[in-house]
Amino acid sequence: MTRYYDHALSVWQYLKLDQSLQKTDALLLLGSSDLRVGERAAELYHQGIAPLLIISGGKGRMTDGLFEHSEAETFAKIAMDCGVPRHAVLLEDQSTNTGENFRFTQQLLQSKGISLNSVTLVQKPYMERRALATCLQLWPHVQSQVSSPQLEFLDYCSDLHPSSEVINLMVGEIQRLKTYPKQGFFAAQEIPESVEQAFSALCNIGYDEHVDV
Repeated sequence: MTRYYDHALSVWQYLKLDQSLQKTDALLLLGSSDLRVGERAAELYHQGIAPLLIISGGKGRMTDGLFEHSEAETFAKIAMDCGVPRHAVLLEDQSTNTGENFRFTQQLLQSKGISLNSVTLVQKPYMERRALATCLQLWPHVQSQVSSPQLEFLDYCSDLHPSSEVINLMVGEIQRLKTYPKQGFFAAQEIPESVEQAFSALCNIGYDEHVDV
């Protein structure tokens, strides 16, 4: 059990970048199933990280049928309930994956005559690296940084997001980071040997053997 947790923690710490944040032109919330991301985006807005909150997301694989409305509309309500004014929120509600988040948001910005020089991405902790790698590939002209709910691994896991599910999703993130750069979806990311070993160990355990830690 301890080694299983250590492997999971190694992958978590690699995927969650914990960057120090600077002020940017906008926040870009990448839609997901975790409503805490909306609360984090509102927190960053109130901290003055950016004056504009763009929320991107239609109905993805994990949220189709989960929310009554699109991810963008769902997270917009959370952000505004947390005090973000409606005039500071811009919605893109057609995308179904991370690549589309960026492509469709760019189209929306162009239609409104908005140009970004810098952006703060907001996503789930274990998807920070994916978000940044996608931005570096698809928006190389935009200076980017990333943030997420400020929770460590065990604090992040919950009844809605059990550790066994989170670990399987993290394994999927590593698999994408290994294969997607070759397909032009991500900027290449160096994966340390210790993370490769942890990834292999978690893969060898197998889904049915995953237990909550």
